[in-house]
Amino acid sequence: MAGPDNARKQYSEKPADDAKFSSTAAEDGLHSEVAALMDRAEATMTLAAAWTENLSRLVHLEFQRTLAAGKRIVALLLLVFFLAIALVVSLCAGLGLLGYYFFQSVYIGFGIFLLAQLLIVAAMLLSAHRLRRLLGFEETRKQAKEAIDDVTALFKQTD
Repeated sequence: MAGPDNARKQYSEKPADDAKFSSTAAEDGLHSEVAALMDRAEATMTLAAAWTENLSRLVHLEFQRTLAAGKRIVALLLLVFFLAIALVVSLCAGLGLLGYYFFQSVYIGFGIFLLAQLLIVAAMLLSAHRLRRLLGFEETRKQAKEAIDDVTALFKQTD
């Protein structure tokens, strides 16, 4: 009787071993998937940290550029202010001097002087307008939008 019991015992233990092996293989597969997911999450966090550092550097550089452009605009507007004061004083002096001296006409002398002053003021205002385009954080906005699009695309791929 010992022989058949041993045979039955071996036969009955073998399916349990197969189930145990199959369970271990499934657990190993699950562990490898979790490990791959953790590696992917770690790589994503590394990329996010590098991107954040680069973005903060970009914000800092654009802020410096904005401050420099703002200083130039203020300097130009101060020049425009003092030029406007000089314009008023010069218009009064030019009205009498140029019109009477060259053309014996107040109107022609006044028109020439006024045109020259207006051209100078227009050139300064155009320069201030050109510098005003440098104000802002356009590149930072582009980078942030691109990063959001990349992250959105990354999550769409995993689904």
